[in-house]
Amino acid sequence: MKRATLILAGFLWTLLVGHGAEPAAAVPDATQTVSGGGVTVAVTYLNPTKNESPRFQVALNTHSVTLDSYDLKALALLRDQTGKIYAPTTVENKGGGHHRQVIVTFPKISPDAKRVEMVIKDIAGINERTFRWSFE
Repeated sequence: MKRATLILAGFLWTLLVGHGAEPAAAVPDATQTVSGGGVTVAVTYLNPTKNESPRFQVALNTHSVTLDSYDLKALALLRDQTGKIYAPTTVENKGGGHHRQVIVTFPKISPDAKRVEMVIKDIAGINERTFRWSFE
């Protein structure tokens, strides 16, 4: 049974790759996680390209505190390697309590940017959580 499942999975993967479909996880380091203060923050760069407004999915998870009071429009920022800072343009909240998902969108970044980092400040006593991506 296990072997048949592996063969089927391999066949499906070949079909997907063979027809040009690319799974979302194919972007290296698309999702990064930082834990501290009893809260785990996982950030996924949803559209890692300089041609679009950057969008990130932020997942906040805990078993100890409520996460509803954290306003990511005020606590999140994006900066490039030159130090230019971008504030969020929109924030879409989903869920609440101990498990919260937020989509954070920023303005288009400079076409000269080689790296960006998303910084989330002041969550559960942690001054800064930094998540980095490179376009090189």
